[in-house]
This record gives sequence, structure tokens and C-alpha cells, in this order.
Amino acid sequence: MNIKKAITQIHLWLGLTSGLVVFILGLTGATYAFVDELRPVFYADRLYITPEEKAVLPLSTLLSIAEKAVDNKSVTRVEISSQPDRTYMFRSQKLDPEGLTYWDYYKYYYRVYVNSYTGKVVKVENTKYEFFQLVLGLHMRMLFGEKVGHFVVGGAVLMFVILLFSGLVLWWPKKWTKSGREKSFHVKWDASSKRVNYDLHNVLGFYACIFLLVTSLSGLVWVFEWMENSARFIANGAQKVEKTKPILSDTTFSGSGSGVDKAFLTARKRNPEAYSYLINFPPKANGTINISAYMKNWNRYDRTQENYDRYTGKLLRGASFAALNGGDQIYQLNYDLHTGSVMALPGKILTFFASLIAASLPVTGFVIWWGRGKKKEKRIVKKKVFEPRV
Repeated sequence: MNIKKAITQIHLWLGLTSGLVVFILGLTGATYAFVDELRPVFYADRLYITPEEKAVLPLSTLLSIAEKAVDNKSVTRVEISSQPDRTYMFRSQKLDPEGLTYWDYYKYYYRVYVNSYTGKVVKVENTKYEFFQLVLGLHMRMLFGEKVGHFVVGGAVLMFVILLFSGLVLWWPKKWTKSGREKSFHVKWDASSKRVNYDLHNVLGFYACIFLLVTSLSGLVWVFEWMENSARFIANGAQKVEKTKPILSDTTFSGSGSGVDKAFLTARKRNPEAYSYLINFPPKANGTINISAYMKNWNRYDRTQENYDRYTGKLLRGASFAALNGGDQIYQLNYDLHTGSVMALPGKILTFFASLIAASLPVTGFVIWWGRGKKKEKRIVKKKVFEPRV
């Protein structure tokens, strides 16, 4: 068996093994690509309010209201837009790392939308059953829990990366003649259905290859620690640089909840141009309030991350994207690389179509394999029919 035949067999069997998962990942990735643009359309009733000519209520007050709305369950974070006509979105979530399925993994998951001027609860959303969250759960873990799901997806994506490279080898024209280029770069729409299917697999796979490779590798960064460490190592110029370690509060509980308000006030003063803020509340007594100030509405990497003492609101540490080392920068860029938003809307559109192509590749590839099997079967039958008797 020569090298190309060996690569063909590897391409075939990895494709058959990972095909269903890749198909689902492609469809869910395309569906989730414009989630930030679609949510305001479908959820306008919970996201938008009428601005009032008065100051918003203190964050600590709104936090208390949100906790009461979910029967005093712990609220872990809040998303705050700088736009005056948006609600504050609080999240309450409890996970079970040992859960086998999506339904076991999320013990509960709620989002509470609160009018920041009046304190009125606009909507309590059972996010565990919300459409886009289900799409994300399918995309990230195939609706399994963390332990099983990430490795099912991660294994399929690893195979897909190999498929992209092996597919590129099989696509490569034997001769760079006009005829060779025509076959490799164009779909012959007026040919037979088998030829059109082959071209769709071959040609579209080539055009989407770079985007799918970026999407796949960035996805693997979240799944495998060795992949994250490799990305950081390369981004740091082939030098090992330790990850930024968590910082702890250096005070004890003072009996006051004003630390949250002071921290948010300081973050707004330090980042007045921010488009939105994401505030994570500490689950432990010595944890810090983590505030991310996003500078643009179309990406997530351009943000300043700050840590505040949970009791006093004192700033403990802060860094903009530009101030991070290469490893932390590439990790902060990872989401935008994965979704294409690093290039704003055009990048999302390209990633959307690349995801659809990814979903089509297992289908067109299966049709090619099935057709060749049928063709081989016909040859065997024909040989038996016309075989002369002795």
C-alpha cells in the first residue's frame, strides 16, 4: 500500500468514526454563531427597559433582589450593559462535575433580569431549558456531563483536525494544469450527481480548511490542558511562563455588603469607555470580585480584567489585554478565534458558512464511500453473472 492509499484509509475511517459528532458540531456552531445578534431580537421583552431620569439602584441591592427571585440561591455573576435601556442580567447556577448527562450536570441554572432603576424583576429564566443554552450544551458536550462530553467532543475534533490535513493531501492536484485547477477549485454543477457530491466534499472542504482548522484548534484549547499549555508556550515565544495565579482577599468580613458597590463604582471610573461589564462574585470567603470591562460590543478579548477585595472594594490587581503576556493574550483571544468575532461581523459570517460546510463534509463523504461500496458490489455481481462455466 502506497502512502496516498494509506492516507485515504485513515481519512475514511476517521471520517466514519467522527462523522456524526462533527455533523452536530457544525450545525450547532452555525446556529450559535449569531447568538449575540439573535438574543436581543427574540428576548427583547427581558433585555430592554425604558430608561428613567434617576440613578440606578446600588448593585448590592439589585443582587439581593435577584437572589430572592431564585429562592435565595447563590448568584454567581452579573452582566451589565453601559446602555441605559438594558436590564441587569444575574446568573444563578449549580453544577455537578460527576453528572453523566446535561440534565445531571446542571443541578439548576437561572438568569434573573432586573430593572436597575426600580428593582423590578422583569424575568426569571430557567436557562437550563433555554434554546440557545441547549444548543451550546449540544455543541460543547453533546448533552453529556463535563467528564464524558468534553472528551467525546474533544476526541471527534482531534480526528477532524487530522481529517483536514489528510483531506488537503488528497485534494492536492497531481498536476497544476488548467484541467487540474478546474477539478480542484470549482464544482462542476452540470455533471452527474455523484460528481457534484464529490466536488462539494473536495472543493468546499478546501475553501473552508483554514477557518475550520482555527475553529478546531481553538476548541481543543478548552478541552485539553496540554493543548492550552502548548498554545501558551508558542505564544510566549517557546518559553514557559506560569499562568497568572488567582489573587485572594486580604481582609476579613466586615459585616457590610458595600464592597460590591465600591468595586463596581471603581471599575466604571477606571474604564469609562467600556461597552459592558461582567462581574463574577466569589464563591469562597477569601475570593475576590472579578470584573471584566469589555471595550467593544463585537469581541471579548479587548477587555480589562480587575480583581477587587470582596469586603472593602479595594482594587487588588488589574490588567488590560495589551499588558498581558503572550500566553494570557492567546487564551483571552481564544473565544473570538473560535467564533470568528476576532474579525467582527465578517468573521462571524465566514465562520457561520465554514460551520455549515463542516456539517456537510461527513454527509458528502459518507455518500462517496457508500457509492464506491455499491460500485464494487456491482462489479462482483457482474463478474459472477458472466463467469463461464467449466
